[in-house]
Amino acid sequence: MFKHLLVPLDGSAFAEKALDYALSLASHYQSKVTLFHVLPPGREDWEAEMRAEVTNIINHIREQEKCEICDYLRAKEAEIQAQGIEVDAVVVSRPSVPEAILKTAEEEDVDTIVMSTHGLTGIQRWLLGSVAERVSRHASVPVLLIRSQEE
Repeated sequence: MFKHLLVPLDGSAFAEKALDYALSLASHYQSKVTLFHVLPPGREDWEAEMRAEVTNIINHIREQEKCEICDYLRAKEAEIQAQGIEVDAVVVSRPSVPEAILKTAEEEDVDTIVMSTHGLTGIQRWLLGSVAERVSRHASVPVLLIRSQEE
């Protein structure tokens, strides 16, 4: 256990807190860390009906978003490598974040998922569900959930 950690990141302070826990584990157990981000899927059906100019603008925005995420992950990779921890990063585009996390955990052969919870409650949780809850319920490996301070 703790040989290969998957850490989903969305750029939030909550996710950064989970990364801190993962790095502490990785340092102690000499684990590999895989940073992970899910890009929202494009709206291909909708885009197909739009004029080419608008589609080009949307594609440009998506590419810019992807570059920003990649820059963020590269910076995190450099920080982590400086600590002597083996690290890589994976970015995917899938409609379901929980399914993307679970599939990547399997594909990357991780033995633990370390992720944050965002503390949705009430109607928000009922409507949106909880990514962390769905991942922990369906994961084939242990999931370490780091609670937000607001929970």
